[in-house]
Amino acid sequence: MTTTADPTALLDPWGAATAGTASQLLESAADSEQVAWEFVLTTLERWGCRALAPRVLPVTAELVANAFAHAVEADGAGAYPCPVVLCLLRSGSDVVCAVFDPAETLPRRTAARGLRRVDTVADAWGWTAPGPDGKAVWAAFSGPEAGRRSAAAVMATLDPLLVQIEVFTGSAIPQLVLADPSWGVEGPPEPAPLGD
Repeated sequence: MTTTADPTALLDPWGAATAGTASQLLESAADSEQVAWEFVLTTLERWGCRALAPRVLPVTAELVANAFAHAVEADGAGAYPCPVVLCLLRSGSDVVCAVFDPAETLPRRTAARGLRRVDTVADAWGWTAPGPDGKAVWAAFSGPEAGRRSAAAVMATLDPLLVQIEVFTGSAIPQLVLADPSWGVEGPPEPAPLGD
């Protein structure tokens, strides 16, 4: 699959005035971890959400590493003009980290160990039903004053992520799939839309 989207034009679909979204293009696996960490720390600091860094950083590292290892390298990075995009979205003190890659492959059993770590740290996480230009794996974090919230409560605040999904994956009907912590035993479930 090849994409026709211009990733640099899509990184800020709402314009600089939108303070609740930030995106970073990650062009190669070699420097992706360092670039991602700097981007996350800078963005959380700007948003006044630095207290979430110990939770967001390891999850970001896992999602970015998985995107390059299981999605981009499988097809060859040269096949896509935009290998991986890291997005952060903020609503109040809550933050969502989403890593977009150009492949249709969903989180797999082989990555279950790292994804179990994601499940432990994030309030909720999952992926999107793949669109013409790929998919995203996302994780949501509640601010310190809110404490850990249920997956249903987190899902109710993810409307901005639906817009990002449409922009980066080309999905006409963006769908979020909530990960079930037990899927590592049997493999991932079939995608099922949540919400509307």
